[in-house]
Amino acid sequence: MPAGLPGQHVFADGQVLDVELTLPAESLQQLEEHGDEERYVAATLRLQGRGQPAAEFAEIGVRLKGSWSLHHCWEEFGGVRSYADECAKLSLKLKFDAYAEDARYDGLKRLNLHAGMSDESKLRELLAYRTFRDFGVDAPRAIPAQVFINGEPRGLFIAVEDVDGRYTRAHFPDNPDGNLYKEVWPSPLASDSDFLAALETNEEQADVADLRLFTDAIAAATTDSFARELAPFVEFDALLRYIAVDRALRNWDGVMSFYAPRSSHNFFWYHGAEPGSLFQLIPWDLDNTFWAFDPYTDPQQWVTAEPIPDFNARPLHCSPRPIWETTSLERVTPPRCDPLLNLLAETHWERLVELGNELLDGPFAAARLLELADDYAAKLAPLVAADPLLNTATWERARSELSQIITLAGPSFAAFLAEGLIDEALPVSPPLEAPPRNVDALTANIGLHVGGITNFEFESPPSAMPSGVFVYGDPLASVQANWNTEQPLSGAADLRFDFSFQRGPGLYDEWAGIGLATSESDVRAYSSIVVWMSSDRPRHVRVRIDSPAYQETFGTEFAEFGIDHDVGITPQPFVIDFSQLYYPSWAKDGWSAGQGFPGTDAEALDLVLQRFTALVFGPSATVDATGELGAASETGYLRIDNVYFR
Repeated sequence: MPAGLPGQHVFADGQVLDVELTLPAESLQQLEEHGDEERYVAATLRLQGRGQPAAEFAEIGVRLKGSWSLHHCWEEFGGVRSYADECAKLSLKLKFDAYAEDARYDGLKRLNLHAGMSDESKLRELLAYRTFRDFGVDAPRAIPAQVFINGEPRGLFIAVEDVDGRYTRAHFPDNPDGNLYKEVWPSPLASDSDFLAALETNEEQADVADLRLFTDAIAAATTDSFARELAPFVEFDALLRYIAVDRALRNWDGVMSFYAPRSSHNFFWYHGAEPGSLFQLIPWDLDNTFWAFDPYTDPQQWVTAEPIPDFNARPLHCSPRPIWETTSLERVTPPRCDPLLNLLAETHWERLVELGNELLDGPFAAARLLELADDYAAKLAPLVAADPLLNTATWERARSELSQIITLAGPSFAAFLAEGLIDEALPVSPPLEAPPRNVDALTANIGLHVGGITNFEFESPPSAMPSGVFVYGDPLASVQANWNTEQPLSGAADLRFDFSFQRGPGLYDEWAGIGLATSESDVRAYSSIVVWMSSDRPRHVRVRIDSPAYQETFGTEFAEFGIDHDVGITPQPFVIDFSQLYYPSWAKDGWSAGQGFPGTDAEALDLVLQRFTALVFGPSATVDATGELGAASETGYLRIDNVYFR
């Protein structure tokens, strides 16, 4: 093994790596047909860097790697490997010590070979990791590589340093033996078991007290105390440098993307073992950077979902939002719903702007990035030409497009910094067709009218709540529904739901709702329900479909098909589109044995609509980024009128 720190020769500037793997026929078949199992198979390996002596290994481990980029190539094709589009070439992981404990390559135990099939330029990871490193953020090293399997060219890959114990020794030589955590965020929603599952080093003597203390400090912090509470755990400038690069790169698949409310994506935390050590954030999987737009915060082109609030925007609510398409079941929680990111934005925005401008004048300057891209491209060109899956003309076109993106990326990031801290605006609802001509005609007090209009226009006041109306709330809440004739939304009356929340001991434990019931009905002949609403202040309201099918078929834990709307003071119509009703992932988290629906969500929704019994409205409490009620108590109201099917 060459002397010095692990990987110093492999990842030297300007290096290109040749990788030659030889596998027995049965091992290659396992890799190709069952690679989604992520099991290592044995291979012979020859590695050689340009200008370096070759290294040969009689036996190493090799497997396919990836999360969505790997598994969907089987899962979406009936369990059989697809070779179409991005599935044609999949990423690899080499494990040098799989069969010989002391085996190393330039001091490395493992090496990642990223296929980058979603990046036609093959430059994004190289540029993104380099930008992080050049701005003083610790990040893996990456170089181009050319791969052969059993003598056949598999083409261009990006060799990326593995983030493991060897990495911490190479990158943190003064404090090398600490805890390394993969993809777990210091969120109040995370448990110690989550931390243990994410631990990548020191597993034999696993102790996650450091991350628990960090998490507890965040939970206890306020805007006034944040800098003091978090000073023992992070260097703020280091964290802000990371966020500056992340936002400049438009990294839509990184630390700002909370696919699960308790954690975001593609990162590591490292905490040294020495007293006084600070947590350091390390980026990972950067191929989804340098896009022409951010598909979450700035959706364009084929993306139809509404924007997710960016790091500078305080969200109206913290319910997961659909991404890619308006009807998508894949959802993201806004980043400022996380207390660490929220408090960091509130207390350190001005410093982020200073560092962001430093980034713009330095590593992110367009001239510098374009020069760096040209240098990498010169090394990639012969590898692209030899890649059986790449087309040189397509690659050249992608290079040109990336150059345009780089030119525009700086001004876009500068505009983000200049916008400052903002509040998410209430969405503007699209205009609806005029309501039915008889919208204010007298109707019977018989609950929700499936075949007509529910407008609460009764000849005489109900003796109590209108028929079919029911209310509920958490144990500390007060709820009341009334037939309201004071400044109704329409006609002479509407339905008013008053509620009062009291702060409970847990997070997200203040809730209330009102329902409009009818006899069991099959509403599948309709496509949507229109309802007029207004509230005392901008509020997030979840509108759900109720049905006895939840209890009788789904084991009582499936009562959440619905859609989310942001309701304001001004009355307006909202469309409850049946095609957009979804069952949230957070509602499934509490399932136990025998609960839930065995088929697809679409099949479950069809059964719920077939046995429709009520429309249910749940106005949100005003909670902070941790999910706690912002004040000791809160009162509010929701008003409902003119409900009709169409």
